[in-house]
Amino acid sequence: MLTAVKTAAQHPVFFQMNSECRTKVKTIQSSFIRRAAFLLAVMISTAASLHGATVEERLDQINQFSEKARNEALEKEARKEGELVWYAAMASDRAGELIKLFESKYSFLKVRFQPGGATRQMEQLMVEHRTKKHRADIINTRRSFVGVMAKAGAIARYRTPLRSALRDGFIDKEGLVNGIYAQPRVFLFNTQMVGRDKAPQSFDDLLDPRWKDKLGMDTTDYDWLASLIDFYGRSKALEYAGKLAEQKLNFRRGPTLLAQLAVAGEFPVVIDAFPEEIMQMKTAWAPADFVFSEPVVPVKTPTTVSISS
Repeated sequence: MLTAVKTAAQHPVFFQMNSECRTKVKTIQSSFIRRAAFLLAVMISTAASLHGATVEERLDQINQFSEKARNEALEKEARKEGELVWYAAMASDRAGELIKLFESKYSFLKVRFQPGGATRQMEQLMVEHRTKKHRADIINTRRSFVGVMAKAGAIARYRTPLRSALRDGFIDKEGLVNGIYAQPRVFLFNTQMVGRDKAPQSFDDLLDPRWKDKLGMDTTDYDWLASLIDFYGRSKALEYAGKLAEQKLNFRRGPTLLAQLAVAGEFPVVIDAFPEEIMQMKTAWAPADFVFSEPVVPVKTPTTVSISS
């Protein structure tokens, strides 16, 4: 998948995206997400306050304890810290739900949430690492960013026993990748502009001339094209991407902005939308709905939880 992401990022369709973006100016949250993300946060606070060893070394030591002893060690040190700082490219209302659940169980810890775009937050973490002005304890970000942060030494390996609950593709052998969820991409359509029976159902449908200049897409959604490369193979996927680019896509940066523009009527369809955002819009009576694409549903690479080194 990572090879496919790199290939996708270099495809001309995305160079076109960036060019048009300059000229014009994310519910999948399972009980495991709540458990893994915030149990991991407890461990971060623990690691930050223990001395005489690196973060990785001390966490490896703690993870050798029995479950009871491990939990006791983590809680003891977490109480000393009192708070943790969490960077995540997540809407504040969704993050708030997780924080409320976590703090109700661990009332001695205060979570400081820092929202923002994935790229900007990764860059901020790297600056903190280089200047040794550390603020972030944990960061949720794209798996494709993990290698960059690890190479710079900005994040630590974390081999928690909880990794055994994660499915294939959500972890790596090194302990750097601890994925907690992956988001599918769907076709969003404005229900006042397009009926469900008329909305595109497949990737081939997107190439129909009637959708020319009527499709919205994120400028940095390399994962979308990478999913097609995984499914179709590199040659066929890139051939398709070239044909899609001829549809004069409406490029903007950010799935939330794209969804809002589609609902406002700027264009009727977004081809790489997040279903949880559309469900929120429907709850608010906005004219939005979605379909799962055929023959495959693209999925963003897993969002990971990483520990600041």
